[in-house]
Amino acid sequence: MLLIPPRHGKSELASIRFPAWHLGHNPHHEIVDVGYNLDLPMKFSRAVRDLMRDPFYTAIFPDTKLNPESQSVESWLTTERGGYTAVGVGGGLTGKGAHVLIIDDPIKNIEEADNIEIRNQLNDWYQTVAYTRLSPGGGVLVIETWWNDDDLAGRLQALMRSGDPHADQFEVVKYPALAEEYEYRHPETLSVLRVPPVPDQEPVAPEGFELLRKPGDPLHAERYDTDALLRKRANMALRHWSALFQQNPTPDEGAYFKKEFLRYEPQSPDRAGLRVYTAWDFAIGEKQTNDYTVGATILQDHADNWHVVEIVRFRGDAGTIVEEILNTATRWQVARGGDYLVGFEDGQIWRALRPSFMRRCQERAVYPSFEELKPLTDKLARARTLQGRMEHGRVWLPASAPWLKVLEIELLRFPAGVHDDIVDALAWAANLVVRHPPPTEARKRKPKSWKDKLSEMGASGASHMAA
Repeated sequence: MLLIPPRHGKSELASIRFPAWHLGHNPHHEIVDVGYNLDLPMKFSRAVRDLMRDPFYTAIFPDTKLNPESQSVESWLTTERGGYTAVGVGGGLTGKGAHVLIIDDPIKNIEEADNIEIRNQLNDWYQTVAYTRLSPGGGVLVIETWWNDDDLAGRLQALMRSGDPHADQFEVVKYPALAEEYEYRHPETLSVLRVPPVPDQEPVAPEGFELLRKPGDPLHAERYDTDALLRKRANMALRHWSALFQQNPTPDEGAYFKKEFLRYEPQSPDRAGLRVYTAWDFAIGEKQTNDYTVGATILQDHADNWHVVEIVRFRGDAGTIVEEILNTATRWQVARGGDYLVGFEDGQIWRALRPSFMRRCQERAVYPSFEELKPLTDKLARARTLQGRMEHGRVWLPASAPWLKVLEIELLRFPAGVHDDIVDALAWAANLVVRHPPPTEARKRKPKSWKDKLSEMGASGASHMAA
């Protein structure tokens, strides 16, 4: 898996030079090259074919010859029945085999990378079409910009970490445009070591290794020096720079929600007299691959600060979801002078759950007030209210909550993270809270003065001597 910045020659090396070299050594092998559409693989196909026609190539690999009767750009053969096939994501490969499956930029841009349906379609096509065409002993080469934790590169790396001993273990070659660590290489074994920087301390090179790059050094100075890369960074959104040039789908400091937005408090305020809201983001299913159903509960204080007081996160069927909604409502229902309101997205899942929810409310004698929220499919637009409040320091998180770490991960990696269910629930909660004014603080009664007491005694007919 090659995760390399754009315009650094990765396709020239991996989709053009490498296939020609491989066929030179193995003229009977079949190579399949995949791109987000057919145009790019067709371009590579022409380049490989032209390279193999070059007299220099035939001098180096005299046993590898193109079959003159099979020379279409989309699919051509060698005289040994090997060859090259170009295909776009979603295309058919019936009757084709692949000793080498090259997947070069399967996602077109960040809009596609952030679209869960496109990511799922790509993953399904990879598993059911492309991967099934591997010949015995065949292998996969993925070349891409790592746009999203959940894109093809992200899912394949997650599978590597799944613990399944039969899961494919890719060798991941990740080159940030500007080095983030000290990079060393052994001149004989070519093994690479990366050492994180320590402030005010120059690390000692491991024995036998030579230094390749220090933090901040460019990947290919002759092509893009440090100044050129810094100019690109200055003129790009941080997330785009991080994904395209540093091969990190989200910058460590966050993109949409920044680390500096996070505010912590030792404990949440007492809820007496405050308003409490819970919003739900639904997902049906209990499998490990399913999304989570999440309920996010926010306390709104008199100054209109928002305190995240509970996150409920689970996988379950419709019955489990309804019970958890009512369990949460029971914990936060009207008590000690506070108000409680629940929000549901007015979508297909809620409409399917509503009859069961109403029935169980009656059976359990729990009747939370609720509002149906207008569907908003654009996750970024939906989260804008939450983002704005957090940026202004008006959202507080409990420092010791057991779910805090998961919440932080989702916020800082949004919208490129594997999961964003907590963010979605918090976004719904924010859109629910912002529709209501903060609770009015009860006015404290002014202590009575001696004049007030005398007046009261006079009104009751008592003598002033009673004081």
